[in-house]
Parts: sequence; structure tokens; C-alpha cells
Amino acid sequence: MAITAVLTWYSRQMMTARRAGDQQRQEKLAEQLQAVGQDQERLSNAGLGEIARITELYTERLKALQADENN
Repeated sequence: MAITAVLTWYSRQMMTARRAGDQQRQEKLAEQLQAVGQDQERLSNAGLGEIARITELYTERLKALQADENN
């Protein structure tokens, strides 16, 4: 699922930022990780419409993250 892929992407970026000592990037990534975690929790109680909306949102976010990473 796209939300798991986005969570993994942010986690990898967090490790890279830690190794680089980039505190500002770590803080931004931590905020993003928290938001993704909250959305992932919402999925457990979501109806079909909400699941579809979150899935679409994270599919697009993953595409954007991967595009940024490749540029």
C-alpha cells in the first residue's frame, strides 16, 4: 500500500539526515512521519470512501517524493 511506501521513504530519509547531522531536516521529517502514522491509524477505522481518499493521497505523495528524489 502507498502509505507504507511513504512511511518507509520518510524513515530512510530520516536515517540519512541523522547521519548527516541535519537537525532541521530531521525535524521536518519527524513531523511528516507523525502525520503519516496518524493517517495509517485512521485507516483501521475508515470507511471505503476514506480509505480510497487516503490511498489516492499517498499514491500521489509517493510519486512526488520519488520524482523529487530522482531530480
